[in-house]
Amino acid sequence: MAEGGAGGELLAPAAPTLPQRGNLAVALRYPPRVTSDLGFSALLPLLRARRVADVDRAVELWAEPVNVVQAADTEGGLLHRVAGKVPVRSEANRIRLVPAWEPGHDWHGWHETPRGGLTDGVAAMANQRGLATPLGVEFAPPHRADRITELLGEKERWSAADMPAIHMDTQLASAEPLLEILRTIDTLTPEAALIRRTLLAWDRRMDASSEAAAVYAAVRGAVVRQLAAHPAFAALSAPPAYPEVLLPWLALLPRVGFALEHLLRAEELEESYGIDRAETVRAAVEDVAAARQPTGTWGDTHRLAPWRALTWDAYDEPALSGDHDCVLCTSAVPGLTDLSARGPAARYVWDLADREASRWVVPLGASGIPGSPHHRDQLPLWGRGDLAPVVTDFTKFEKESDV
Repeated sequence: MAEGGAGGELLAPAAPTLPQRGNLAVALRYPPRVTSDLGFSALLPLLRARRVADVDRAVELWAEPVNVVQAADTEGGLLHRVAGKVPVRSEANRIRLVPAWEPGHDWHGWHETPRGGLTDGVAAMANQRGLATPLGVEFAPPHRADRITELLGEKERWSAADMPAIHMDTQLASAEPLLEILRTIDTLTPEAALIRRTLLAWDRRMDASSEAAAVYAAVRGAVVRQLAAHPAFAALSAPPAYPEVLLPWLALLPRVGFALEHLLRAEELEESYGIDRAETVRAAVEDVAAARQPTGTWGDTHRLAPWRALTWDAYDEPALSGDHDCVLCTSAVPGLTDLSARGPAARYVWDLADREASRWVVPLGASGIPGSPHHRDQLPLWGRGDLAPVVTDFTKFEKESDV
């Protein structure tokens, strides 16, 4: 399996040498195709669920994508489990392309999906390693989940109205490795030394209004470019032979960008590959100082840029707080662009004691039809971190159209 999901598998012929790009065929062995079951039989039972036990029974029918499910009910029921079909297969199948026709690469039934409990009454999931660890290979760092747990521990009682304070948190714990190296560097030009002082005094928050956050992003991007240009990575700079559809996930620059925290802490970079981490950071700071950039705030360049099929459907792109490893996960591609094509797809807060106090918001709007008044009417709320009421009383609804 070449991608990080727990349910699918990429299969390819073995070859003594890497073929020219375009000459390699890759097939995906995928649980819904193998079983002819998309898992849609779970949908109606989920819609009808009233208690945690109902949710638990319903997601037993789920197939793909494999997800961690959390649920609670008004009777005190709690659920924390993995749902979906995960094949039992060799370790090699999980981490790379394999010759599926050779012995050892076949599937041997399905994993029993893991279940878990709560710690001190709190369960936080933010795509980090957890219950699903035995089933997959690629997870988010623990920073978001750790920060959510830390914030929840600050008081005993939370209301739906309190939740945006957690949703919009911008602390960036993954900045620490770069800053640790920067503390050790004292041979800098006056302009670069000013950048160093700015970053060491920075509060580690990626707020749209923060000038220091913009400086950090500029230095981080320069470090990524310095690493990606190092001769040690030269063999990875050319596009691999895999089909073009896979190449965005394999390009060197974004891979270095998203692995930066680990690369800057990896002693083997120096021991095995001759990459001086301190020199890399020093050169990046000097590059930013020489370019006299940035001159504004993080929000000046960190803006929403979602994929759009219809380019004429234009709107003002809001300035965004947050970053890839913040609870407010608005992902840029370090070293390439500060624009964010990914962010929280939806925010929901369910109040089990008072359903009418529940809140929600989506990035653009509830309608996917350009020209609809609800196509992007929630964007201002989403950008500010505000939530809209969840209305479940059908007597309060008014019909707007037949579309």
